[in-house]
Amino acid sequence: MSQKRKQINIEEKSRIISKLEKGIPNKDLAKEYGVSHSTISTIWKKREKIQILYDKNFLKMKRARTTRHTKIEEALLKWFKYQRTNNEPINGPILQEKANDFAQRFGEDFVCSSSWIQRFRARHGIVGGKMRGEAASIDEWITQKWPTLCEGYSPEDIYNADETGLFYNMTPDKTLKFKGEKCSGGKMSKTRLTIMVAANMTGSCKRKLLVIGKSKKPSCFKNIRSLPVTYEHNVKSWMTSEIFERWLRNWDAELKANKKKVLLLVDNCPAHPAVTNLKCIKLVFLPPNVTSVLQPMDQGVIRCLKSHYRRLQVLKLIQSIDSNNQNSFTVLDAILMISEAWEKVSQKTIANCFGHAGFNDLTSLITRTSDDVIDDDEEDNISLAQLAQNLRPALSTTETDEFIYVDQSIAICAPATEDDIVREVQEENENEQEDSEEQFTVPTLIDGLNAVSVLRKIVIFNEELNIQGSWDDTLIKIQRELQNVYARQKCFKQTKITDFMRTEMMEK
Repeated sequence: MSQKRKQINIEEKSRIISKLEKGIPNKDLAKEYGVSHSTISTIWKKREKIQILYDKNFLKMKRARTTRHTKIEEALLKWFKYQRTNNEPINGPILQEKANDFAQRFGEDFVCSSSWIQRFRARHGIVGGKMRGEAASIDEWITQKWPTLCEGYSPEDIYNADETGLFYNMTPDKTLKFKGEKCSGGKMSKTRLTIMVAANMTGSCKRKLLVIGKSKKPSCFKNIRSLPVTYEHNVKSWMTSEIFERWLRNWDAELKANKKKVLLLVDNCPAHPAVTNLKCIKLVFLPPNVTSVLQPMDQGVIRCLKSHYRRLQVLKLIQSIDSNNQNSFTVLDAILMISEAWEKVSQKTIANCFGHAGFNDLTSLITRTSDDVIDDDEEDNISLAQLAQNLRPALSTTETDEFIYVDQSIAICAPATEDDIVREVQEENENEQEDSEEQFTVPTLIDGLNAVSVLRKIVIFNEELNIQGSWDDTLIKIQRELQNVYARQKCFKQTKITDFMRTEMMEK
C-alpha cells in the first residue's frame, strides 16, 4: 500500500526556501518535513512563484499555482474589499456574476463557474461571503508569517514608515471648515503638507522627516542652505510612487555606504510600489485591511507628533496676539515646527507603539488603548488644552482634540488615472515659477544679532527660566559667529579698489 504524499503549504515552503538559502542541506530538510529530496528540489525551482504567493498572504495554499485570469482575480478582489468596507452582503452567486462582468470588461474569454469562485474564496480566505476576521488575520500574520520575515534582523534594524496629511497653517477657529475634508486638490492643497514618518522598533533611530508640499520653489526657500527635513513637491501635496521610490533608494545608498541592512514595514497603498534591486532594505508590505491595527506609526507616533505640532502652533498664535504681530505663516515655519515636534516624540513612545501593534510580543496581541502608548514629554508641562484657554475665543477640551486630529483622515495618495497624469503634467509646468502667494522676508544678519542680544537679556532678567550658564555661553558663541560674518561682509565691501582710490583722493 503506497504512502499518502504529504502536502506542504506556501508558508512552510517559504521557510524551506529560507533555510536552503542559509545553506541547510536538502537531505536534512527532506527528513525534517517528511518529504522526498525531489520535493525539496521542486520547491527551490519554484521559489519565485512561491514568494509571490507568500507576499500576497496565500499562506495556506498547498500548490504554487496562480489563476490564468489574473486581471479578473485582482479586480474581483478589489471590488469585494470595497463592498466589505461598506458592509454590503456578498455571496457566491454575486461574486460569480461580478467575475463575468470583469471578464467582459477586460475582453477575456472566461465564464466563471461555482468551482472557480470556491477556489477564489479559498485563496483569499473568504468564508460565508465575508473576509476572515481582522483579529484572526492579524494574529496569524504576527505569529506565523512575521517571525520568518524578520529572521536575522535585530529590533534596532526593523523600521516602519507611514504618511500623514497636515493642515499646517490651520487656525483653531477654522477646524470645522477643514474637518472631514478629503483634500484632493484645489485651494485645499495649498494649506496642507504630507509627511512621511519613519522610526525603528526600539525608537533609538528616527529618520529625517520627508515633507511633501505643493510648490516646487516656495519663496521662503530662496537662498536657503539646508532644511531639517527632506522636501519634495507634488501638485496635490501627495505621496507618489516616484517620490516614495526616490526616498527609498536614497536611504538604500546611505545604508550601503554604512554597511548596514534594515527591514522596512509599509502598508500597501497605491503610492508604495514594490521597489526592486534594493541592496540594503528588505521591503515588507503589511497585509491589506489591517494596517490601522498593525501599523506602529498609526498606534500613537503620528498622534503624538501632531499633538506637539499643534501645541507649538498655538503658542505661536498666542505670541502673535500678545505682540500684535500678524505675520504670515509659511511652509518654512511649518517645516521648522514639525521638525521640532518630531524631536519631542520620545524613544519610549515609539517603542510602546511597536509593542501595541504586537511586534514585541509574538504570542498574543497587546490589547491596550492608544492612550497607553504615548509618553508625554516632560518638558511640555503645560498642555495644549491649557494653552488654548489663552486664545480668543478659548477652546474647550473637545475643540482642542478636534484641532489636533482634524487632518487625521485626509488623503495622502490615490491611484493615478490617465486623466490624472495629463492634468498633473500640465499643472507641473504651470507651477515651475516661485510661489508668489506666500509672502516671506529673509531675516538679515542684523535681525539675528538683535535677536541674540534680546535673548541674552531675557536670560539675565527672567528668574523663572531654569537655564544654566552653559546656555548663555551658547548664545555668546552664536552672537560671536554672527558678528564675525557681519564684520567680514563689511570689510569686503570697504576694500573694493574704487573705495581705496576714493579714500586716497580725499586724503590728498
